[in-house]
Amino acid sequence: MNKLELNEVENCSSLLPQNRQRTLNRIRNGNCSTWLSMMPTHENHFLMSSDVFRDSIALRYGRTPIKMHGFCDGCSQAFDVSHALDCKMGGLVTARHNESRDLNIDLIQQTGLTQTVREPILKEPDTSGKGGLRVDWGVRGFWEFQREALFDICILNADAPSYLSSNLESLFDAARPRKKNKYGSAAEQRKATFTPVIATCEAIFDHEAEVYLKKISALLSSKWGTTYSQIHGWVKARMQVCILRSVSLCIRGSRTKWRGAGIEHGAQISSFLGSSY
Repeated sequence: MNKLELNEVENCSSLLPQNRQRTLNRIRNGNCSTWLSMMPTHENHFLMSSDVFRDSIALRYGRTPIKMHGFCDGCSQAFDVSHALDCKMGGLVTARHNESRDLNIDLIQQTGLTQTVREPILKEPDTSGKGGLRVDWGVRGFWEFQREALFDICILNADAPSYLSSNLESLFDAARPRKKNKYGSAAEQRKATFTPVIATCEAIFDHEAEVYLKKISALLSSKWGTTYSQIHGWVKARMQVCILRSVSLCIRGSRTKWRGAGIEHGAQISSFLGSSY
């Protein structure tokens, strides 16, 4: 972008509401555009549905996605983007977290480091069931030969009402030590390293997460005999698309509980059908 174009962007941005300016500036400076350069196909794992793509573009420009519900079907509160990304009813926020966890495990296994563990227990709970600790994934030999490396992911909504007075760097600076204070000492007692992987809902990564992605890229580049820059772009885009898909799920998904028909085995089918007709 040349100086003239940059000035035009600044002039247009200055006319927008303050909160939207904050969002656009974060995305402009956040290095979160790699996914836009990828061809969306099933084979390369970048296929996005029309809703996911529209939602991702809307959020990228600080706009509200179309056809959003007026009220949350899980807690009946007013439904906006911030509520969609934070409401834990229905398990959609947990699904967003778990999808990224599973992708990271898959990428690490592709590097050839097959000794991975999903949700390893760092600390056993006490007799009352409290005080236990577990992280999202672990792998042997990632940072150091034969040493266990533990990771925990956090995907935060940088536009949450409680964050509006904080810039992105301060949010990362607060989230990083929070994770390390929770898991770091327990990991050291187990002779393991601990790394928090922190990102926003736009797929902007904290600097420690960036180092982590670069390490995966270097391992894959060495294994596949492909240039590092190509692999790094592919890895980063995979992570970005994964987050954007799960963010769209939080916006479009239902938070109501599903009720089963009550049939557990074939012996009940005849009586069930008989009572229905």
